Amino acid sequence: MIFMGTQWIPHNKTEQWSKIFAEVTSNPLPSCIKKWQTFSSADGSDGIKGINIIYTEKGKGDEALVEITKTIMPFWEIEGYRWKLEPIIGVRDSMKA
Repeated sequence: MIFMGTQWIPHNKTEQWSKIFAEVTSNPLPSCIKKWQTFSSADGSDGIKGINIIYTEKGKGDEALVEITKTIMPFWEIEGYRWKLEPIIGVRDSMKA
């Protein structure tokens, strides 16, 4: 399973976000998550937009969802921070539908 997590960080909170990000990424990934990539871009007045692509081990989606939530929880202390998590599928799999 693949998840896409989108986050928005207010411009004036990027320093606070950076400190939490450094703490969170210093921990090893749990075994149910194969790979976690984070990208960012400016999102106008909404601040910084982050896109997280999270690849999980086959059959471990539920376990990964719990671990993703634990990882994101520290960011919720940032005023104005938003997070949205969605399962996504590749084009080949979507063509099967």
